[in-house]
Amino acid sequence: MYPSDSSLPNLAQESLLQEFLETLPLPYKTMVAISYFTSSRISDILFLKTNDIYPDQIKIARSEFNSYKLVPITPLLRPYLTIYLNGLKSQKSAFLFVNSKGEPFKTCVVFKVLNMTARQINLPEIYFFILR
Repeated sequence: MYPSDSSLPNLAQESLLQEFLETLPLPYKTMVAISYFTSSRISDILFLKTNDIYPDQIKIARSEFNSYKLVPITPLLRPYLTIYLNGLKSQKSAFLFVNSKGEPFKTCVVFKVLNMTARQINLPEIYFFILR
């Protein structure tokens, strides 16, 4: 028997989302914010390049359709994105989210960090579709 929806924490509630975001390390915080506020897949976010970020919108490649979408940078997303972009150092990679080798993060690594963080604040296992 599956529990009713009312018994599960709703990550979309502002307080839970805020607590989750505050607990995450900066790159992951930014990934989750972009995912949540643009309704994008993690696999698409991980391949964002710095030149995909425009003053008022983000160009997100949609891997499942071999196309892209332009999404606005909302007032709720802007602070997360600004803090992250201001902290970026010159890097050889054009990708926005890279590991120590300059390669895009792998999805499994991102989920591992998200789930470790969720456990710290007593949330259930995180799947990115929950955030969309």
